[in-house]
Amino acid sequence: MWGWVFVFLAFALLFYIYFLKRELRKLKEEVKELPTRASFGSRLSLDFREKTLLELVDGLNLMVDAFEEKNRQSKQMEENVKLSIAGLSHDLRTPLTSIYGYVQLLHTTTDDAKRAHYLLIIEQSVNRLIEMTDHFYDLARIEMNQKEIVFTSLFLPNLVEEIFLSFYEQFEEKKIDIQFSEQVIGRKVIADKLMITRVVQNIIQNVLRYTRSKAIISYQIENNFEVLVIKNDIKQDSKVAIEKVFMRFYTEVSSRTNTEASGLGLYLSKKLVEKMNGKMEAELEDHWFVLKIYLPGSSG
Repeated sequence: MWGWVFVFLAFALLFYIYFLKRELRKLKEEVKELPTRASFGSRLSLDFREKTLLELVDGLNLMVDAFEEKNRQSKQMEENVKLSIAGLSHDLRTPLTSIYGYVQLLHTTTDDAKRAHYLLIIEQSVNRLIEMTDHFYDLARIEMNQKEIVFTSLFLPNLVEEIFLSFYEQFEEKKIDIQFSEQVIGRKVIADKLMITRVVQNIIQNVLRYTRSKAIISYQIENNFEVLVIKNDIKQDSKVAIEKVFMRFYTEVSSRTNTEASGLGLYLSKKLVEKMNGKMEAELEDHWFVLKIYLPGSSG
């Protein structure tokens, strides 16, 4: 009797080894084909339900998922680079052409008043170029995950007011009235001071370009977030597509004849805020454009 048991166990072991080797050969072939199949959502599978092999396949499928995600990110980055280059070439061409044209005019006139006027326009165009290149540089660093973040606890109203007041002359020139809320929320936020400064500066540029006469800065608390609210009245002929304001290269003028804007300010600001574990929203209230910046509050 024991002889038959031994024979049965031997045959069972042989069948086990046979099916195991068959599944290993199948798995080997599937692994070879992964580079061409993985991008289409293919996964490794087994017909032989053996625990160790199933765990191996699960581990390999996790590697496939990671590969696909890296591949997706790489393709997205490639598309972003192409889009950035296209946008950069378009947006830099206008101020460069303006600079070149007014330089030519400087060579042909001896009128001091005209020369001063031409130099002023050239200076403005150079400032726009600097702003645009700064935006593209920051954007590239963010999308390559090279933007360093130094979190600190800071009192947001003081910083925001300081930044706004540094643009006092520009607001006066544009006849824009800036109003700060009398009721200031006292809680601090956890954020990167340089990033917050960049975000507020970008928003101020947006305010300077599109505000009719007034901007109001206030604060709220929602759950664990300190909320900075910046609202400005918009010009009567303004055509803001609220669903597009955070899109890359979006400007209010769809034909992109607005030579003062790169269409990156709010897009970049939203990216920076998200890097600080916050969020940024926009909405239209009658003739008011409202931006809300949510930043994590400090418990200290």
